[in-house]
Amino acid sequence: MATAKTLTVGVVVNRSKPGAREVLNQLIEFSREHPNLHLRFEKRTGALVRRPGLSEAELAKKSDLLLVAGGDGSLLDVVGAVFPAQVPILGVNIGSLGFLTAVSETEVETILPYLATNDLRLSPRLALEIRFHHANGKTHLIPCALNDVVVSRANVSRLVRIRVEVGDYLVTEYVCDGLIIATPTGSTAYSLAAGGPIVSPDADSILLTPICPHTLTNRALVVGTDQPIRIRVVRQAGVPAPTVQFDGRPGGILRTHEWLEIKPAKTKVQLAYLPHSDFYRVLRQKLKWSGASV
Repeated sequence: MATAKTLTVGVVVNRSKPGAREVLNQLIEFSREHPNLHLRFEKRTGALVRRPGLSEAELAKKSDLLLVAGGDGSLLDVVGAVFPAQVPILGVNIGSLGFLTAVSETEVETILPYLATNDLRLSPRLALEIRFHHANGKTHLIPCALNDVVVSRANVSRLVRIRVEVGDYLVTEYVCDGLIIATPTGSTAYSLAAGGPIVSPDADSILLTPICPHTLTNRALVVGTDQPIRIRVVRQAGVPAPTVQFDGRPGGILRTHEWLEIKPAKTKVQLAYLPHSDFYRVLRQKLKWSGASV
């Protein structure tokens, strides 16, 4: 019988989630029975079991696979910390609704045999690169947003006016609570809650989803990835500058005479799933679709 290939798995758990320690203990116990499976730990994760740990970036360099136990937010944090590393990331959901994670905490035992044989399916995901152009002429780069960029009003009583250009073309000026610029992966996150479409994660497209637009005919728009998207704020007297978030992380405020330039990131994010998993089955389960025998 051939010896199984050695696989180094970097483990990151969200310690604030109930059940995180149980998932960690399951992994450690399984690795003891499978000597080809080597575990490394992120610093705070290692502290839970009194093991040495590494930063997330170092962990990505020294692992064949990252296993992230938490929720979609935990996985997004890890993606942001390790990008542009091409190490596959497998998510274990500890919590409620999650579209990025591969399995729930109650299904950890089902993934362990696949880990031991490295029999996982990779799903390359489009991410966004954002260049923030400031009024003083300086720019700063946000290299990766896997889900979305959100521009939203800072004042609860005043709508913002957001100008959107794709390439050399004006799309429109949205008068709205905000605007979500989402990847196909992010189409099942905030964009979905705001009425945007669900897009297959392998699609080569970007979504523009207005949040509560003043004009009811302003609907979500799906555009290609071959031209940059520019987002500007149109000055309105008495209306504060809107805030910006990248995958839920605060990104400051977007003032008049500043703009965001958004395009596909230089590399894709590699998410890992079980070989028999598929996106549409996840939709049926998570969204509780019915009307047919599934």
